Amino acid sequence: MKFARVIVGMNNPETDRVFDYRIPEKFEDIAIQGMRVIVPFGKKNTKTEGYILSLSNVSEISQEKLKDLLEILDEGKPIFTPAMLRLAEWMKDKYFCTLNQCLQAIMPSGIRTKSVWYASLTDRKDIPKCGKMEQTVLDALADMGGAAELTEMEKIFGRGCKSILQQLQKKNIISLKQRLLRSDFKIEKRFFSINFNATLLENAMKKAQQDKRLQGQKMLFDLLLEKGECSMEEIKGKGINDSPVKTLLAKGMIQERREEKKRAVFSLDDYEKTSPFHPTSQQANALAVIEKQLIIPVKKPILLHGITGSGKTEIYMQSIAKVLAMGKQAVVLVPEISLTPQMMERFISRFGAAVSITHSRLSAGERLDQWKKAREGEVSVIIGPRSALFMPFSNLGMIIVDEVHENSYISDITPKYDAREAAKKLAEDTGAVLIMGSATPDLVTYHKATMREYLLLELTERTGGGFLPQMHIVDMRKELEEGNRSSFSRVLQQEIAKNLEKGEQTMLFLNRRGFATFVSCRSCGHVMRCRDCNISYTYHAKENALMCHYCGKTVENPKTCPVCGSKYIRYFGTGTQKIEDEARRLFPKAKILRMDLDTTSGKGSHNRILEAFRHGQADILVGTQMIAKGHDFPNVSLVGIMAADTSLNTGSFYASENTFQLITQAGGRAGRVNDTGRVYVQTYQPKHYAITHAAKQDYKGFYGEEILLRYMMGYPPFGAFFSVLVSGQNAQETVLASEGLGRLFQEGNQDGNFFVMGPVAAVLSKFRGEFRQRILIQGKEEEALAQFVVRIVEKAKKNTKKEIYFNLTPNPMNIV
Repeated sequence: MKFARVIVGMNNPETDRVFDYRIPEKFEDIAIQGMRVIVPFGKKNTKTEGYILSLSNVSEISQEKLKDLLEILDEGKPIFTPAMLRLAEWMKDKYFCTLNQCLQAIMPSGIRTKSVWYASLTDRKDIPKCGKMEQTVLDALADMGGAAELTEMEKIFGRGCKSILQQLQKKNIISLKQRLLRSDFKIEKRFFSINFNATLLENAMKKAQQDKRLQGQKMLFDLLLEKGECSMEEIKGKGINDSPVKTLLAKGMIQERREEKKRAVFSLDDYEKTSPFHPTSQQANALAVIEKQLIIPVKKPILLHGITGSGKTEIYMQSIAKVLAMGKQAVVLVPEISLTPQMMERFISRFGAAVSITHSRLSAGERLDQWKKAREGEVSVIIGPRSALFMPFSNLGMIIVDEVHENSYISDITPKYDAREAAKKLAEDTGAVLIMGSATPDLVTYHKATMREYLLLELTERTGGGFLPQMHIVDMRKELEEGNRSSFSRVLQQEIAKNLEKGEQTMLFLNRRGFATFVSCRSCGHVMRCRDCNISYTYHAKENALMCHYCGKTVENPKTCPVCGSKYIRYFGTGTQKIEDEARRLFPKAKILRMDLDTTSGKGSHNRILEAFRHGQADILVGTQMIAKGHDFPNVSLVGIMAADTSLNTGSFYASENTFQLITQAGGRAGRVNDTGRVYVQTYQPKHYAITHAAKQDYKGFYGEEILLRYMMGYPPFGAFFSVLVSGQNAQETVLASEGLGRLFQEGNQDGNFFVMGPVAAVLSKFRGEFRQRILIQGKEEEALAQFVVRIVEKAKKNTKKEIYFNLTPNPMNIV
């Protein structure tokens, strides 16, 4: 007897453990680790989806208590590789969630089995006496045709109707039945051939030849005799309809073969083959280091720090070529869907059909087919955002994380995993080489490189003789003093006009990070900050007040600037649409495109906008950070950064780092081989070190100042944060629970090893009907901090109602 150790696909933490099931004899030879199965679960043996974590010849559970596996799904093929199961276990411990949540994040989307319960009237004639509410439910069922989904009944009568239905089932008036719904998104091609083993085949063929009414069968027999095997498309192409096919198939005179057809997400005909470029001396040195890492047993992660236009992508491709030559596979992560088309174009032109892509704008069927291609070895390189990391490659040789500084690598839904950390863990587990590339690495990654935890490879020159752009800081305070109330400085307006005359293109970038609005004086540039935390206040429109989301202090929204007394004080929130409208007014003859979340919601919309701009169908492209990195537009000679202060005042200690990165990345879009390009950075804080260093493209200068500040404040990489989000449907109970948790944190922190901030209302204080409070805890050691937080939260849960939820997030990027 063999046993399967299964975790059921339920989000309840109480069921997030392994259950043993007997493997019936019919499944003994096919049941393997990583398979998706259907098992009976609970007292009512409800059919439930589960995942085999391991197999065993023994079980500690007594035989009479064990149940059998009911079904093996996915045609007997596993959906989790051993490496992915190990990664899920690691994610569970790292991100404080259930193993089931991690497995669902890793598995292909859309394939989960859905369980639907139906209530239907029975044929019983002698209906016993029913209560008033029971009769009302029966009448409703009758009006709905005698059967309805349980969810539909609950919409009408509330959740209490479930107990009424169960009483009616006991009286045998209705039955409650479960139905499992699945989507495999499969496209199959049908092929037909003559079944020469069929009895009476010769008679059937003679009859078809002689009887004019069987003309369709005659034509089908003749075609199959000539071709041997034909697809349904070929059969219909000869004018033969479905009828003779169905008839002869039912009689066994012909036989059918089905072949799964996987969807293609691009056509090779659209791409021209390219060859590797001859590397520069810096690129050659980097490639030599990477090649050495490929063959040594113990590998170090690699940080490829290269200025914009230094040829990082070419290094990626030449490194992957070596991986493919070794018979291994590679994953290339990009932070934004908007970057996928350009990266895809370069990789497909180099590697052809060995490449595929995945991202959320593809249909569920398209994504599943690319996943299957990876599992079955039909492709060797996958490009996509963070979920591409979970492709089921059997022999992974390299993981590339492009633009490694981007926060979009962090999932904002449970499990709140960081794809960069998960990539590092997966690379360690599989022996793959991890390459992280960026012109502006995040400080934690760069610090690890300086401490030799990572290998640091630097590219300081643009390839092809290009130059970095000339960057100019525009003081918007002076613009206001001199009467210009436009979002466009006068010098930027002049430069755009020059570009239009010369037929060159312009990009206008709105430096927008986060949604928290800050309050600033347009006259002197002063930003309202909390004196205790030195973090900008967040404006709350409902209360017309300013709140610090570190300590919870609330102050009135001032009517005049406390520094200069000016009345030009306001909260900032300029959007891309406003910039577009103003650009159309200033430059009525210009062709303008806008690229933001509103204009890129449709499938293929990113690529359409970018291709239109690349081919000169617009003079000006207005956009958010999705246009600020990775794109190469040869005719762009001017970039305007419209509001550098927006990300500088988000209330987060990451604000300066984010601002430096975005200005540097956006500025890198300007300039051609024979033109250095111009960048105009508009700001009300022209002396801020993030802006001045970005204008000089001086990463090391910025790093030196920022890392010193982080050290003094105990911020990462010299400390860690932990967020606890308390949520519930009752506002008062949620506040009371968060206050109780806050007291437990303070009581458990008698030695003062940690700094507890809050509880305060979360920025999204109410989300999807739930009220939310937040506590932030800071500590020097990440592991000790995590242990402290988990211990206190577990203690709080014992005295908290089940309706209150605690969500734990280590090192959140958004700490406001």
